[in-house]
Amino acid sequence: MDLGRSSVKLFLMQAGRSILLFLAVIYFARQLGASELGSLFLFQALLGLLTIPADLGVRGALEKRLSEGDHREGMLGSALALKLVLLGVVAVSIVLARSYVNRYIGFELAFILVVALITFELSSFFVQALRGELRVGETAVIRFAIRFIWVGLGVVLVTFGYGVIEIAAGFALAGAITAVWGYARCNTAIGRPSLEHARSLLEYAKFHAVSSTGGRIYQWMDVAIIGFFLSQEYVSTYEVAWQVTLLVLLVSKSIGWSIFPQVSQWDAEGELDKVEWAVSKAIAFALFFSLPALIGGTLFASEILGFLFGPEYVFGAAVLVILLVEKVFQSFDDIIESALRGLDRPDLAAITTVITAGLNLVLNPVLVVTVGFVGAAIATTVVGLISVALHTHYLSRLMTIEFPYRIVGWYALSSLVMGAILVGIRSAVPITSVGSLLAVIGVGAAIYGVLAVSIPRIRNEVIVPAIRVLV
Repeated sequence: MDLGRSSVKLFLMQAGRSILLFLAVIYFARQLGASELGSLFLFQALLGLLTIPADLGVRGALEKRLSEGDHREGMLGSALALKLVLLGVVAVSIVLARSYVNRYIGFELAFILVVALITFELSSFFVQALRGELRVGETAVIRFAIRFIWVGLGVVLVTFGYGVIEIAAGFALAGAITAVWGYARCNTAIGRPSLEHARSLLEYAKFHAVSSTGGRIYQWMDVAIIGFFLSQEYVSTYEVAWQVTLLVLLVSKSIGWSIFPQVSQWDAEGELDKVEWAVSKAIAFALFFSLPALIGGTLFASEILGFLFGPEYVFGAAVLVILLVEKVFQSFDDIIESALRGLDRPDLAAITTVITAGLNLVLNPVLVVTVGFVGAAIATTVVGLISVALHTHYLSRLMTIEFPYRIVGWYALSSLVMGAILVGIRSAVPITSVGSLLAVIGVGAAIYGVLAVSIPRIRNEVIVPAIRVLV
């Protein structure tokens, strides 16, 4: 597997997915209103959280075992059998609790939630099977397709006057299409399930289930708790701010997905020096965007929310700034956590998840009740900092982590210079429209790019290697 080119493919995919969703959220925010959009986000939050019991680490275990190269057909068949059993249990539970589910979301969506969960999980299952075959780059098109199909259907439906129920149904349909597509792309045949292979999968899954739970809790628990204590308007405003900050993670997520199967292979071959080199370079690439995004986002938080989504979302500016800080931690954590799992230590990632998930479950409701929905952002940021500290501690026990201090220092200095110039520009030219906001953001990106290119270390160790991979 070509690690660099796989990362580029995944970056382009993730960039496309994120931009599509970002534009869709802008459109939905303006067409549906804050309350109805909040119900759509609660549907997604429930879907995201329900993938925890519907998976229990099976997908991650499948990726790991397939990447090791042994008994692939039996592993795939056994993993699929486990997956279908789990999906059946969760689906029945949703149906039995449908009245509570519908009341929480605000629409009759329980049955659509069942279908969406099944199709989404099967789509993700076959995508991770492709990763396990060390074909990470090929998953880019499929992952992009599920977002493209759903967003396309959603925009068309909203344009013709439909609402949340139809958009949710479109998500379920997109999952079904990409599940079939992912299955067709797999080279590994579905073998006969066996207890031996099931035990092997469960041995890894029992730890990965905990670590993957952390990701779902991180992504959706704050929204779910806001929806429980506050109105849908707060839910939509928080999630709008969250979607803006997700753009910061385009690079780190792509690299994290790429290095996991490669680190797994290098670990199996005893080439730890290659893992250490890859992790150091990955950190340098991941933080290239998150630091300037923090500075720029802090300066223009109100304008971003007000001009892009509508004036009713401006009160989420503080949430946006806090979540940008959290994304700096997360961009680093994406690399460290992927390397830790690739070194076959899901137990250590699981310990981190138990600690951070527990803190999240305590801090989020406490701070939401006492501080308001800003408290959810504070809780998520605190938990993010603790997560990266614990993952780094555990990974440093397995290998030497060469953190690129000088390069990150140059990132910080360049970002501050960019910020100072932008403050001067804003004082001279007020931002009064979407066009002027995008122009200022473009100027800031250009300033940071020029500063980065002018620094030899960044140019030689980050920009030039990136250009070589692209060409």
